[in-house]
Amino acid sequence: MSLQTAPRVERDPVALDLGRGPGPGTTTGAGPGARRGRRRLLAAALGTAATLAVGWALAPHLVTLDPPEVALDPTAGLFVDGYGDTGTYALHYRYGQEVELTVPLSNASAVPWRVTDVELVEPTYPLLKPVGGTVEPVTLAPYGDGEVSLAFEYANCRYYHERANNSYEQVRVSGTVLGRETSVLVDLAVPLVVHSQVILNCPERTLVRGDDVRS
Repeated sequence: MSLQTAPRVERDPVALDLGRGPGPGTTTGAGPGARRGRRRLLAAALGTAATLAVGWALAPHLVTLDPPEVALDPTAGLFVDGYGDTGTYALHYRYGQEVELTVPLSNASAVPWRVTDVELVEPTYPLLKPVGGTVEPVTLAPYGDGEVSLAFEYANCRYYHERANNSYEQVRVSGTVLGRETSVLVDLAVPLVVHSQVILNCPERTLVRGDDVRS
């Protein structure tokens, strides 16, 4: 009885390497360090997105304007120093005539602002009646400047006696900030005052009791 030896088979070393599992110094995928890096990047991206979202939401509440000093024609009235903390500009009432005011706008915030309307805060029966329709939109760059012109007619004197007046101390500025609507009240640097007229200078007023009832 003879012993037979099986033929020797030469094995490919590459195949041997492929057949083995990973050695102690190799990895098959992203390790803990890479995963932590991805998590940090994701957290940073989410934080940036949240910051932008909060900024967008708060932008309309962050816009501010410096107190504007209204400019008028020198014949429109008289500046009265000492009447109020900063003085007062007294307009010369001329029934039925118009007066134009230029309102400077100085953006005191870091966001752009498209201004679509500016109006004087006024009583129900203003001695200055707005005319001329809406203002031309003005875009204010961050910390930028602009201006709007407003036109008024002297009216409504029938509702006031000669010692009454209208005081205008604020303007309401409306527009859009980053696509969102906003409206803010801004104090005038120098208030305006309009005095009513005596009966001879007010064609609307009569001597009949009850003609000037506000209704």
